Formats: sequence, structure tokens, C-alpha cells
Amino acid sequence: MARPTATDDSSLKRLGGGRWQTRDERFTIEPQSGTWVVVDAEQTDDLGLPLVRGPFRSLGDAKEAITGARSAPQAASPLAERLKGRATREGAAPAAESRPSRKTATKEPSPPPKPAGKAKPRPTDAGEPAEPRWIAELDPEPRRHARRLIARLEAAGAPDPEGMARRDVVGAVPAVATYVLERELAELGPDADPTKVAALLAEGRDEDLGVRWRLVDGDGRPITLGRRTGASRG
Repeated sequence: MARPTATDDSSLKRLGGGRWQTRDERFTIEPQSGTWVVVDAEQTDDLGLPLVRGPFRSLGDAKEAITGARSAPQAASPLAERLKGRATREGAAPAAESRPSRKTATKEPSPPPKPAGKAKPRPTDAGEPAEPRWIAELDPEPRRHARRLIARLEAAGAPDPEGMARRDVVGAVPAVATYVLERELAELGPDADPTKVAALLAEGRDEDLGVRWRLVDGDGRPITLGRRTGASRG
């Protein structure tokens, strides 16, 4: 039997927390409020974030969307066009100001070009790195929320606090709640009481990170799981 190729979306690998990923790691399927979304790591939205497709009613619909996304032409990012226009406007200085005098050109020759390398964040006046662009572009209240969330995730020892907060705040993906659920399930262990597992999945919250979750059906209605499942069996 032939092994699945990197682009064979009929075989997905499980990441945990209800998430799935294609073999080439381009697409990730994630649950969201009783539906499914597809995160495309090769295309970006108008904020420069990974493009989120959906929501879809079922996992099968999400897989079909991945197949269609591979065959569709890659859309140009609106953010790239805006940045290009901004660079053109900022670079169009008046001729009188952009033309240095002969005296100035003689005393202050242009510095040699810097070697190519990874761009670093521009320091602020206080000498600290500037905030990421996605935080700076938020409104005041979401910006404060993003800063607090990153600090809380760092204190909790979460992996990639900034990336997780960006997906939660801007990408509309419940990344923080997913992280908390995976952590709580791992603490219960493989031999955990099924009643405790059911209670954890049905509803919960984390006061330190400020997230909560509940189990819902396809129409968003909460599902209440009984706590006497074991006792009802004869």
C-alpha cells in the first residue's frame, strides 16, 4: 500500500486538543465554538497573520476546504499592498529637500551599506525593543488585553506566549483555552477517572489566564454531562 504524500489531506496527523494538521504542516484544523476553522500557514490576512478559513460545520467540510485551497491561486495580501503604498508615499520627499548640497555631500559621505541580515525590532527612546506591529495596530483596550495576556502566559510557562496571544486576540482562535485544557488533561493522567475528564471537558475556567470554556452542540447549545454515569450502570 502506497504511503500518503505530503499533500495528501485524506490523512491528517493529530496534534491534541481536537486539532489536526496536514503532513506538510501548511494547514491546521482547529475546533471553534462547535465548528471548525482552517489555519493556512502560507497565506496571510490583512493584518499579516496566518489566514483563517471557515467556520465549517464538520471536520469533513474543513478537509474539503483544504483541498480547494491547494488548487486555488494564492490571493495577494491587502496588507502588502498598503505597506507598498505607504513606502512609496514616505519615500517621495520634495526635490529641494532630497537633493543635498555639494558642501554637505563632500563633508558627510553616505555610510557604507550594512550587511544583509534579519531585521531587529527598532528600539524605543528608553532603549527597549518596540512592540510587535500587530499589538501596535490594535485599539487601546485590545492592546492592553494583549499585553496582559502575554504577561500571564509567560508567568504560566506557556510555550510561545506572544504567538498564542496573537492567535487568540487577532486570529479569533481559542488558543489560550486550548492550552489550558491540554494542560489540565495532562495533569489528570492516562488513568484519570472518566467522570473527572467529562466534568473538565463540559465546563471550566482558569482565573489566572482569564479564560473559560464549555461543551456545546453544533448549534452552540451547552451540553450538561451527568456526574453519576458510573452509578447508573447495572
